[in-house]
Amino acid sequence: RHGTLRLVPLLDMVNHDASAGAFVELTGDERRNQGDIVDATEDDSGTFVLRSLRHGRRKPLKRGQELLANYNVPGYSPLDWFLNMGFVPRERLGRWTKIDGVLPKARAAT
Repeated sequence: RHGTLRLVPLLDMVNHDASAGAFVELTGDERRNQGDIVDATEDDSGTFVLRSLRHGRRKPLKRGQELLANYNVPGYSPLDWFLNMGFVPRERLGRWTKIDGVLPKARAAT
């Protein structure tokens, strides 16, 4: 009745926050993880779980409140963040390294 199947990129709607919980990828053999019973099976392998955490503690969402995630990509430079994620998080802003240009400077026409 409503047409074809549609895919909604739900995880793309989750914004970054340094104090939020991270994405967890299931391996399929979890039973208990940090007090939460996951009880995953092999069929669940590759599934991503995102819990509402702030500063490592559970924080239930209130109606209308945004779910946030800590992307935390170790080793990413500010340029890596910008090219791959489309933004540079505040906690990475101070880590820029200046690289001198390799091309000769252009002279203005006189």
